[in-house]
Amino acid sequence: MIGHRFDFHQPKELDEAADLLARFGEDASVLGGGTMLVPSMSANLVRPAHLVGLSALGLDSIELDGTHLRIGAMTTYAQLLASPIVASHAPLLAAMAAQVTGGASILNQGTLGGAASFANPSSDAPGCLAAMEAVFELHSSQGKRCMPACDFFADAFRTARRADEFLTGILVSRDATFIACQYQKYKASASSWPIVTVACSLHRGAQASVRLAVGAAGRRPAYYRFMIDEISLLAPDALIEQAASRALDLVGEGWNDELADGDYRRAIVPGVVRRHLRTLLAGAKA
Repeated sequence: MIGHRFDFHQPKELDEAADLLARFGEDASVLGGGTMLVPSMSANLVRPAHLVGLSALGLDSIELDGTHLRIGAMTTYAQLLASPIVASHAPLLAAMAAQVTGGASILNQGTLGGAASFANPSSDAPGCLAAMEAVFELHSSQGKRCMPACDFFADAFRTARRADEFLTGILVSRDATFIACQYQKYKASASSWPIVTVACSLHRGAQASVRLAVGAAGRRPAYYRFMIDEISLLAPDALIEQAASRALDLVGEGWNDELADGDYRRAIVPGVVRRHLRTLLAGAKA
């Protein structure tokens, strides 16, 4: 039970929502699916004076144009899994959504934008979206601005979103160079939060490249993009070792919570990165 009083607002237009956030500032919280905010309020971890709900704004569309896949911030994991557009044009995101734990309530209520905005280090979405080089659309009374994932995720439970802004959509570039991807998370039990997540994809344009992101191990996703020549693709061991070392450096300070301490999370990063890159690159040679 939520033990404090608050005012609930459900705007019908984007500008109305922006005006409310501009008026209330730090006294307001944005309500998406509510799977994290409502339990936090019940536990008195956060006590906003105002809740601004986004459910009436139509922010759950999945659209494809000539350059981007756009996913509305209120799109649920279930909608991602049911979308043939996501399966075809963002298979890494589909793979992540398929591994979200928590049962039907999380799949049908939890939103991609909410998970990104909450920025829990021990979460699936931040690392996956970093690996996809996603761009975040933010709306405020001052207009719209777009921000790449590497800048959006600032720290544990903190993004670059201002108090007067809310997330409206996530953009992923249509990429004709995409070849294959891998997503996996490592966790203490079937129903627990991840201890480490690894998202990687292989691309072949003028030169082959890999996009790699490690989540849950550090305070924010560790993202690394590197090029591969044809010789390294045939004999990739040295390249894989370099990538594993670089990923560990980028993780920085390990993330500590009740599931695992930062030293343990950091210790398993090189091994899981090696495993995923071997699988990814072996599939490219087959």
